[in-house]
Amino acid sequence: MALRILMTLLPRPTLLRCRRRLYTSRAARETPQLENIGLIRAYGRPVAAIFLWSALTYTSLQAMWSKLHFDEVRLETEAKIDSLNAELSRLESADASSSP
Repeated sequence: MALRILMTLLPRPTLLRCRRRLYTSRAARETPQLENIGLIRAYGRPVAAIFLWSALTYTSLQAMWSKLHFDEVRLETEAKIDSLNAELSRLESADASSSP
């Protein structure tokens, strides 16, 4: 009943303007979200590709460095073991020659 009275009191273009104004204000509120979605769609894939390639590059370089470092430590340890074995054999031979 109230709607019928309202429709008779207000001219028809005013009702359309009110509806249009509500629709426009709702669309204006959603516009920044739609712009962000467009921005993500435009730059999301290249950014993701760069991120994945950089992670792959970092991981592979880290693995290569780790292997080289391990080889270096292993060689140093083997050299130290060899020098200690040489010193031990020298001490054993000196002990054997000094014993009666």
